[in-house]
Amino acid sequence: MSFLITPTSELEAVNECLENIGQSPVSTIAGDLGVDTQIALNFVRKVNRELQFLSWYANTEKNFPLTPNGVGNILLPSNTLSVDTTAEDADVDAIQRGQTLYDRDNHTYVFTKSIKVELTLGLTFEELPETARRYIALRAARIFEDRIDGTTSQSDGSDEANAMANLLADQMRVEDLNALSSNYTTFNILNRR
Repeated sequence: MSFLITPTSELEAVNECLENIGQSPVSTIAGDLGVDTQIALNFVRKVNRELQFLSWYANTEKNFPLTPNGVGNILLPSNTLSVDTTAEDADVDAIQRGQTLYDRDNHTYVFTKSIKVELTLGLTFEELPETARRYIALRAARIFEDRIDGTTSQSDGSDEANAMANLLADQMRVEDLNALSSNYTTFNILNRR
């Protein structure tokens, strides 16, 4: 009988939290949840949002074109966590206000042309890569245990640090980052003629 390895689910992350305080796992995170299960789910989602705000390869859209609607407003996707103008529009001082882009230089919500931005989006747990899911599960479990029991084992902190190292390594791999070529100063030294 074969065993299919699948990415960590949000349910598994919640059960990791419950396991840390000696609670039995639950079979669902839908409907009427017990108090501990609801708190664990809240911690998983809070850590998820906090992590994604930092802009990782999986939740960042680069050079994303945003187009004004009929009245000149640029509406942002409802899951926008942050936005910054980029590419040829990098000099436009536009920021997020609610779900609308705001031009700080001209003090207006009205834009006359499309704007290219770097858009950081909040994704659901299941849309994230496994390295991010594991980090979220382990961090949420450590925080949950600390808040509920008032204790945290040293191994929990170590597991969380290892998960962050794996996430950072994944980020570097996907972004093709290299200490020698991705650093401007080092790159110039290596490529002197």
